[in-house]
Parts: sequence; structure tokens; C-alpha cells
Amino acid sequence: MRFIFAVVLFLATSFPGHAQQILVPPYLQPGNAATLTREQKVLIWETDSVPGNFTVAYGLAASQNAPKQTMAKISQVKLEANKIKTILYRAQLTGLKFDETYFYQLTLNDKNLSEGSFASRTKKPQTRFAVFGDCGAGTPQQAQIAYQVAQQKPQFVLVTGDNVYTFGRAMEYRRRFFPFYLASESSPEKGAALMNSIPFYLLLGNHDVLGADLDKHPDGLAYYYYNDLPLNAPIPALTVEPEGNPALIKTFKKNTSPRFPRMANYSFDVGNVHIACLDANDYINPLDPTLMAWLMADIQNSNADWKLVAYHQPGFNSAKGHYNEQRMRLLAPVCEDLKVDLVLTGHEHNYQRSVPLKFNPKMDETGNHYVISEGKVDGAFTLDENFNGTTSTRPKGIIYIVSGAGGGVLYDKELSDRPDLWKHEPPGNWVPFTTKLISNVHSFTWIETNGKTLTLKQIDVNGKVIDEIKITK
Repeated sequence: MRFIFAVVLFLATSFPGHAQQILVPPYLQPGNAATLTREQKVLIWETDSVPGNFTVAYGLAASQNAPKQTMAKISQVKLEANKIKTILYRAQLTGLKFDETYFYQLTLNDKNLSEGSFASRTKKPQTRFAVFGDCGAGTPQQAQIAYQVAQQKPQFVLVTGDNVYTFGRAMEYRRRFFPFYLASESSPEKGAALMNSIPFYLLLGNHDVLGADLDKHPDGLAYYYYNDLPLNAPIPALTVEPEGNPALIKTFKKNTSPRFPRMANYSFDVGNVHIACLDANDYINPLDPTLMAWLMADIQNSNADWKLVAYHQPGFNSAKGHYNEQRMRLLAPVCEDLKVDLVLTGHEHNYQRSVPLKFNPKMDETGNHYVISEGKVDGAFTLDENFNGTTSTRPKGIIYIVSGAGGGVLYDKELSDRPDLWKHEPPGNWVPFTTKLISNVHSFTWIETNGKTLTLKQIDVNGKVIDEIKITK
């Protein structure tokens, strides 16, 4: 894919004696386009408090030198936190066709600042994408993962939450997220120029909502500032609630409308893959009736060959750090009925792959309520021990993936490839459902689909494949 990108940090403006600073260079987001009936992208960038006369032209790559180009509609929001004022710009790239390559060009006062190209979503039964989570820690390994992802040339990236540490603040995004995925040069030391040519689909993790007290963290809940994702899910009864000064809360809601709080849950299609993304934080009801009705209709109405569900906190996890956070196990029977193929999670800072499994959560003596004790959900397991991903490739059950080794400090390194150390008690809560656990190296998940075949690889910071399976239908 052809791609040109120029990062300009300080720009001359019409304001004498003052230089405008670009805090976040332009990057692409999917926008409110979920199904394969309408395509668009959103170009976002952030500057200091000096307004700029920006324009964005875009069109088919083949027509880049044509005299007439489409001009994007640009909106802006003025932000202020910790006495730092910034302006966040959004340019709507609408009316796109599928399976095409487009260019965009950002100018300020008729001066070309940056230009790039991107591929619109495909309708073909083939996809290539990367999955990782727990990444925004500003570590050398985060840069290495970004570089290795870029080598695979993905169509998009799915981030399974904990996008930045520690509080999900705008300041943290600017320091520990964007520099690694908007690097001016691609290298294992710097990261890669990813987000300026491919969209990132982000999920909410626990650290992404840790800064909900706006008195303490005025730039908290920045997930809702910096993302522009499909708005096709309903708002459940329980969501993250900003706290603090009513004036701060009012301003936050104004500046994030219509994304907050709807953007916590969404789904989207690319090629022959359908992915439903859910908020799994501890304030939610995993079986919220409104959300479950949407999820069931959403997946049942999909004609995609491959149906995936993604959320942050794993229900099936054989490591130590977050073992007791099992509330998402309650969703297992729903996903099984919907014939979900994979569940993608993060939270544990390592890589885990389960055998295909089915799970029936334990209910109380009345048969009306699930039993949850200290975060644990007991139940009956059914494991498909014949599936090996090489000679036996048709799983009976759902494969659960933990991909949380995207950059944060690794958890439980001593467990890596040591099944004898994975055991938990009692048998009604854990059985040997984990077939792979690699916790001594940072890595990301790589997924390719080609019709009725899906290939999943786990690739480490050096580009080495450390796990691989094939699934067929």
C-alpha cells in the first residue's frame, strides 16, 4: 500500500510571535460505520490552543492529482485539563467505496502538512488483522510490538483494552500511546506509522476508566475523546459514570457526545469477519437484558463466516493475577448458542489459548440466579481435547484467547509453558482448559481468514511465531 506521511510538530500560523504545536498527528478511525453497507473514516488530530484554518481533501488514490477533490467536513472541540488547553479536530471522510485505496491531504492555511493513503474495508472473504492489549505503558517492548505488527501489513488492529496506563488520561495517550503507533519512522526502537493508514478498534479496559474522577484527573476517560467507533449498540443500564465537579462532568459529556457512553459496546464487519466488542469492567451486568438482546440479534443477523467476541477481562484464565475476575463466564452459554468462534481478551499480561470449550455456569437451588462467590463462577466444563489446530481443525466449542502482552510489564513469567503450574481449585472452577500459556515474552495475536479457513498465530517481539493453529468450517 502506498503511504506518505509527514509529521510537523511546530507550524507557523497567522498569529504573530506564536507557533502552533501539533500534539497528536493525524490518524484514522473507523467512524460510525459498522456493517458492509456504508463506509467512512474519520481523520483526527490535536493541537495546542491556537486555532488553525485546516482543510482536508480526500479521494480515490488514482485521482489524487485531479483538479477537483472532495473536501471533508471538519469539526473541533476545545479541551482544557490541568490548565492545558488543546483543540481536537475531526474530519469526516464519507461516501467511501469498499475495496478501494484513498488518499487524504491535510493543509493549514493552504500549506501541505501531511498526506497519506489508506484502504477502505473489504467485502472479500479475506482479512488480516492484529490483536493485542495492555499496551500503553511506554515501554521498549511496546515499540517492538508496533514494529512487528506493521511488518504483517494488517487491515486493522483490535486493542483489547488497557490502552494506556495508568488512568486513561489524555496526557497518557499523548505520551504512551500515539508516539508508538504514529512513529515518524518504523523501527523496533520507535514503533511504526500504523494509525495514519489503518484504523485501530479499541476496547475499554479497567485502566481506561480508572480516571473517571474528573476532579483528580480532568483529562480522564480520554477513550471517549480519541476514538471514533461504531455507535450501533444500545446503552446498558450500568456504565462508567464520570465523577467530580458537575461543571466538569457537563463539559466532558458535551465534548464527547454522541460517543459517551454508547461507544463502550459496538460491533463491526470487515470482509468475512464480524466482531462484537463489549465493556467487561466490574460495574457492568454481563447479562444486561438490553445489551444481550442487541448482541443476539447482532450476531444472528450477521452473514460473516467468522463471528468473534472481544472484551478486556477474561473469564477463562489459568494465570494468577486476575484469576478471580470470572464474571464474563456468564456470557459463555450465550456465545455458544450464537456459534461464536473465538473470544479475544486481554487484562492478563501474557498470552493464553484455551482448548475449544463449552461452559454451563452453576445456578442456585431455585434455578433463577447464577452463583458468583468472590468473583468466581463455578460450573460444568466440556472440553474438546481432540482439536489440535493442525490435523484436527474443527473445534467443538469456543476458543478463548488472552492477548495481553502488548507492552505492559509481563505477569507470571514462571508459568510460561509450565502446565503443572496452571492448576487452580476447585475442579468445578478450573479444569485443564488452557493448552498454551506464554508469559515470558511480549507478543501479539495475528489472525488471517480466507473463506472458511482461519489461521491464528502468536508472534513475539522478534517476529518469531510462538503458537499457531488453523480452524476450518
